[in-house]
Amino acid sequence: MSADAGPAAGQRNQQTSAPPVARRQNNGLQWRTAGGAFAAALASVAVLHFMTPGALPPAVQLLKASRLAELAQFQGEHQDRMLWGTYRPGLYFGARMRQPSALLAGLMWFDPDRPNAADRIRHNAQQQDGLGKYGWEAHDGTNFGRQELHDGDVHLTTQWTKRACDGCLGGDWALQVSARPNARRQSSAPEDPEQSEQQQRISILFYMADEGDHNLVHTASRPLHEGGARIVMDGTSNLLQGWTVSMDAPGASASRAVRQLAMRVEHRHNLTDLVKQSLLAGRQRKQLHLPGPPALLLPNVELDALPNLAVVQLTVPLPTTATFVFTASLPPTRQMPSRFVWVRQSVLGRALLRAAGLGTDEAWEGSLAQVVGGKERTQPAETHQQRVAALTGDALKRLQTSYEQGFNQRFERTFGKLDGPGLPAGTAQAARAALSNMLGGMGYFYGSSRVQVGRSQVLPSPPAALFTAVPSRSFFPRGFLWDEGFHQLLVQKWDGRMSREVLAHWLDLLNSQGWIAREQILGEEARARVPEGFVVQYPEAANPPTLFLPLASMAQQVAAASASHGTVSPELQEQRDFLVAAMPRLHAWLQWFNTSQAGPVPGSYRWRGRRADVQELNPKTLASGLDDYPRASHPSDQERHLDLLTWMALAARALATISQALPGDEGHEAYAAMAEMLQSPSHLESLHLDTSTGYFADWGNHTEDVRLLPVPVRGPTGEVIGREIIRKVTGQAPQPRFVPHVGYVSLFPLLMRLLPPDSPALGKQLQSLRDPELLWTQHGLRSLAKSSSVYNKRNTEHDPPYWRSPIWVNINYLTLAALDFYAKAPGPHQSLAGEIHDELRKNLLQNIVGKYQSSGFLWENYDDSDGHGRGCHPFSGWTALVVLIAGQRYFDL
Repeated sequence: MSADAGPAAGQRNQQTSAPPVARRQNNGLQWRTAGGAFAAALASVAVLHFMTPGALPPAVQLLKASRLAELAQFQGEHQDRMLWGTYRPGLYFGARMRQPSALLAGLMWFDPDRPNAADRIRHNAQQQDGLGKYGWEAHDGTNFGRQELHDGDVHLTTQWTKRACDGCLGGDWALQVSARPNARRQSSAPEDPEQSEQQQRISILFYMADEGDHNLVHTASRPLHEGGARIVMDGTSNLLQGWTVSMDAPGASASRAVRQLAMRVEHRHNLTDLVKQSLLAGRQRKQLHLPGPPALLLPNVELDALPNLAVVQLTVPLPTTATFVFTASLPPTRQMPSRFVWVRQSVLGRALLRAAGLGTDEAWEGSLAQVVGGKERTQPAETHQQRVAALTGDALKRLQTSYEQGFNQRFERTFGKLDGPGLPAGTAQAARAALSNMLGGMGYFYGSSRVQVGRSQVLPSPPAALFTAVPSRSFFPRGFLWDEGFHQLLVQKWDGRMSREVLAHWLDLLNSQGWIAREQILGEEARARVPEGFVVQYPEAANPPTLFLPLASMAQQVAAASASHGTVSPELQEQRDFLVAAMPRLHAWLQWFNTSQAGPVPGSYRWRGRRADVQELNPKTLASGLDDYPRASHPSDQERHLDLLTWMALAARALATISQALPGDEGHEAYAAMAEMLQSPSHLESLHLDTSTGYFADWGNHTEDVRLLPVPVRGPTGEVIGREIIRKVTGQAPQPRFVPHVGYVSLFPLLMRLLPPDSPALGKQLQSLRDPELLWTQHGLRSLAKSSSVYNKRNTEHDPPYWRSPIWVNINYLTLAALDFYAKAPGPHQSLAGEIHDELRKNLLQNIVGKYQSSGFLWENYDDSDGHGRGCHPFSGWTALVVLIAGQRYFDL
């Protein structure tokens, strides 16, 4: 793990224990407009429900509103097309069904000839594995993905390919794994490369697991036809009924090459350890029944009568290619008949079927009505052999080529060619990989959050599903609210319906008070990647409502279509339907912010959760998403946070736009009044403009004279036994004032486009952008000015700077989008905005693309001095906005 990875994980995961309970500020957003319409409208939210006697606390009740994920546009053909996908982003390769109790597929591999090989099994995507490079280089989000992985002296290619099948729920799919010696090994090989190649082997393990309580997963070994693929697994599923996995591995003819294991497991988050234990157990038995030395081989047994995990192991020399083909071999049905469940899941029933000659899939399919005694079902149009043949050999190669060509053509139509003049060499390749890793990193999660209720009680939230992108497969393979709005700015350009479904899942997580947990740790697989102390979520803690970025863009499109009175496309109609259905939830979310995050004066806002009792140079504001970005030195209830006010202006403006485009929406006047107030220059300047410097800033109890100082730690008799670092005020005491740090927070009025095009404040912000002593670098805008007293300083002895110097792509993208807006708006600053846009875009692309070419990864952030990648990697969350930067694809607000 790189030295920079630690703070990234620590900052995102670290949550203070028992943050102060937020007191509802009645003066927060209950200030009145003409006639009191604003306050009255906000108070009239009919969807908020309060706790009744005996009910769960409101914090762990879901909002009583129609679920957006159940909209018609997400059902039927869409649901079928999206049933299977690479929805386990925390693995090097993992696939699953998008349903709570699902079939799971995964891949592991290791070098069987390396010392301590069992300790080097690759499965979970982890930085400490030290892969030189890995990631999707093409992925369309639905049917196809190609991934390249460089693991020491082996180069693996995984290709995921899905194929529609008439009469088959979710279609068939194939995982093809190719492994060959890495070019570096070949260049340094001994004189006899053939011998070296024969000596280098790989052990590939493919598994299927079932989360259902009553479904079965078995190993099998029977040919589909002479010399072709063999069925190596089969099982039953309540949704898919019978299914099989066939393996096509031409080099796996030796008796020791293929091994299998089936067993019943209670948990699926620790499959690496379970497989490791099985491999070691086999070696400890010394494999006395096999020739040759002891090896790490599966035992070729079904350890339990009712297994829910099956693993097939292929150990062969390099180079090699193996294809695993999944087919749901029975006609699709929404509910498995009870007799079918008994027959297929009972050991006796299974044995009787095999004895009756119904063990092959063709016989099984053809005899379904006879065996179950049920009515006839629509059968797949193709035989099982035909379906497997379509996903192996030359047929698979043709399909892979067709999908990848289609992906490349669609990419150019959507974002441009990205290899023309003015773009760094390799931009198109880096951008395709960025989009592919965003789409290949989509995950489906199901489970409960752990929510603190009161000061000591922790309760589970109701179980819920979440379909979402993730920031990083290696470090953050789960949903983050702060990140997701940025993710969807990219995804909605590629697939509008997929993006709306992600937004639907997030908004369906609203609790009865209108709160969404900032980090979604749902299910045992997600929870296994988070330290226990960081799992609990706090209902007082907000997070930037970035979902309003793609929502606002969608609202502008719908509003423009409504104003034109022209023919509405199916896509625009779906957007409109979505926004109509989403309004009660968006209303509740905004109301939660208005009450829980209200500031000390009308129309101001304050992030909750800052602590005054910590030994940090500047107590973190985790709720803001900017973590250690400096705020007032001494947290208090009197703080006013600039960035939160602008987020609320964005939310109000989006809701005003949506409600105006929806006839009969009674909340439009209230939203419009709120938006007008929050984005008015006089309101913004009265609360946040420091007239002594001309910069927008936070307000709070602040002093610049704070230091981290070492002090001796003495033992019982007074002797010095160590030291500790404490925070100390060394000069002027804190006092209410504007916080003088210039950085990303200072830019938020610009980022949210709240400044009029002819505003002097806009001119001041544009001029400051280019100042190298402030935010300007040759690699992008740094997060905090070099002139700041805490620039690049640690927050504690163990907390390196996180938002105190590095270059973050999400804020740089918002800056470019705002500059593009002002460059097109007539006014005295139009030309300057355009110049800065072009220079900043050039700097960002040169650095991001260049570092991708040299390192093989997109990074969490970039160093402001030399541009090198920092933090966790691969980071294909908001750094993937490089696609939109390269294509100059921005968004409306």
